[in-house]
Amino acid sequence: MFDELNKYQTNGHFFFQKGDSLSIQSKDVPELPGVYYILRLARGRVDLVYIGKSGTVLQNGQFKSQLLKGRINNKQEGVKRQQYFEQKLEQENIDGLDIYWFVTYDRLHQDLPGFVEGLIIQRYFDLHGCLPPWNKEF
Repeated sequence: MFDELNKYQTNGHFFFQKGDSLSIQSKDVPELPGVYYILRLARGRVDLVYIGKSGTVLQNGQFKSQLLKGRINNKQEGVKRQQYFEQKLEQENIDGLDIYWFVTYDRLHQDLPGFVEGLIIQRYFDLHGCLPPWNKEF
């Protein structure tokens, strides 16, 4: 979807549907710094609804503890992601979510997740003139 992400060899995706456990569906997501985006599958359409990052770097070059798996399973809008996704599935009549993740900082690449998130949000903004629906600000 975003050419900027093609270079990251450590990546993957998983589906989340009604009745799924987010922690089980995301079991293969590593605890490494990176970016992710969420596609909504609803009424025969696929739409990108969220772009996010994990891994805030500190001044000393170390990353805070919340990395990809932890961030995907944490909270959104003050609600646990499991509950947030369940609410969205119901409210928006969503068949499922397809969540793609990319490790941007490892032994092959040292791209800060915030930088990469900014690039792909900018690309989305250039195409649509707004942020993805579930991104409230950038």
